[in-house]
Amino acid sequence: MSEKYQVIMDFIKDISFEIPTADAYVSSVYDIEKYETKIDIKNSPLANGLNELNLKISLEAPKNIKNKIHTEFCIAVIFKILDPKEEQDKIKKIILADIPNIYSKKIIEIFNTIFQQSGFNDFKFKKNIDFEEMYENQKKISLSN
Repeated sequence: MSEKYQVIMDFIKDISFEIPTADAYVSSVYDIEKYETKIDIKNSPLANGLNELNLKISLEAPKNIKNKIHTEFCIAVIFKILDPKEEQDKIKKIILADIPNIYSKKIIEIFNTIFQQSGFNDFKFKKNIDFEEMYENQKKISLSN
């Protein structure tokens, strides 16, 4: 456990895996590597100093692919910042990097399982999700603007 925050619980909040037609399945088997990974992180305050962090991952097909599948899922993490006087920059890092990094391996395992159980037997998420690196890159972009 971190001395800056405490994770209270986590759960799968939403799973959506849609293969609208057999043509979409066949097409996506060949084109899945062209799909782009999208990651969305949202934090919402709850009662009693708790927060709900939603980590959503999805694959988005390029516009030129006609028969598409749709897949996304969201893990919710309920947590509490232990020091209410913590600096905003440190809280931002906790929300955008520290807590998400704890769940990156779980996200990849769930995504792989969903795909494999849906008929994509050879599907393996090709890259690790490094939320720390994403946070640092976003910070550099923000500073340069």
